[in-house]
Amino acid sequence: MKRSLNFTGRQKIQRRKITVLLNRKNGAARSFTATFDLSEFQLPNDARVYFEAYHRTDQRRYSFGTVGAKSTPHDTSLVDLARTENLKFRLLVVDERGTYGLVLAQADRISPIPEGERKPILPVDFSRDLGQQIWKVEYTGDGGAPVLYVTRSLPNIQSFAKSDPLFLFFVYPAVIREVLAHMVFVDGISDVDDPEADWHAEWLQFARMILSGCAPPRVLDPRDEENFDEEEVEKWINSVVEEFCSSRREWPQLISKLEGEERQS
Repeated sequence: MKRSLNFTGRQKIQRRKITVLLNRKNGAARSFTATFDLSEFQLPNDARVYFEAYHRTDQRRYSFGTVGAKSTPHDTSLVDLARTENLKFRLLVVDERGTYGLVLAQADRISPIPEGERKPILPVDFSRDLGQQIWKVEYTGDGGAPVLYVTRSLPNIQSFAKSDPLFLFFVYPAVIREVLAHMVFVDGISDVDDPEADWHAEWLQFARMILSGCAPPRVLDPRDEENFDEEEVEKWINSVVEEFCSSRREWPQLISKLEGEERQS
């Protein structure tokens, strides 16, 4: 029998500490595997650890042992769930010593990573005719995530966008700057470690990877007038863009290409 849960005073687990992979057969999600890190939390060793797979009101719970003795269940099947393509997961750490299970820590809205697939943080769409505008960013992806639209009206544009250093250095730095600015100044992020939107978390992780060892500002929500520092945020965005450009190996190709065109003119 499923125990009733009390969520009062629970700790929040950052989703970046959890990985859920879907296992597929004939293209359909059949089961999942999960890893998680609870080392920084002060939790009793005998507290139970559960994952829940859910879509709207349809859900199933799986036991992953205890904080002190993790164990992967033999059965992580998803076939009993009506919808498996839009599943989310939550991680619960529960003290079951009382009449009602007390949730000590929780992570919710965990998106699974399909096995063998890597979801791009910036999908590129070549289906539109943008006229004489080469590119634009619209926030039409899942949860308002950014999509880069590149006009289809230019010949060989897909090949050019994927491999030419001109596109890389002239377009992507501007796109990164725009997306980060939109994420902060339009959306606002109330929790840097565990943002509400999945795509915010993905872009913050991207920024951390670019600026290795340099975390983003702790306050990225302009509505927090007391603590938000616009100058600090703009400096961080500029640093991400500059480091992205500095890290690219295509710079010599760009120089050679421009020098060649200058000699031909």
